[in-house]
Amino acid sequence: MKSEMDSIYLMGYDVWGDDLNDIETYLNGCRNSKKYALGEWYVLIVDGLVVSSLIMYHDQFKLTGSDLGIGSISTSPNFRKNGYAKDLVNLMVSQMFATTETEIIFLHSDIGYQFYEQLGFNRTSSVSECMYKKKSIDVELSGIPTYF
Repeated sequence: MKSEMDSIYLMGYDVWGDDLNDIETYLNGCRNSKKYALGEWYVLIVDGLVVSSLIMYHDQFKLTGSDLGIGSISTSPNFRKNGYAKDLVNLMVSQMFATTETEIIFLHSDIGYQFYEQLGFNRTSSVSECMYKKKSIDVELSGIPTYF
């Protein structure tokens, strides 16, 4: 299990580990992350290879009711620019809306909001990196979760 999770963590090393001098320090931080332990990881597998991943949160970070939060969306550097992150996000959003009582899914955009707007997410304000997607237009935002 450790090596499987390490391969998931390493997908984002070039983005989130750039201030660390070595990979092992980065991996130890991920392995011991309280934030990562709070969520559930999902992966997209293509031809037997894990190409993209994300973590999903509920009941923390001021997520209310059945709201969910998506974080740490990443794709292995060798597989980027093939739409895998888009496919995984769309799959998880569709699945959560269809099989749970989830009405709103939040995420925080570290890469720029335009990518997520293409997936149907909206910004909570023009200055916030927090974005959301609602199951239906009549769902009301009851609060904005903290960064996750």
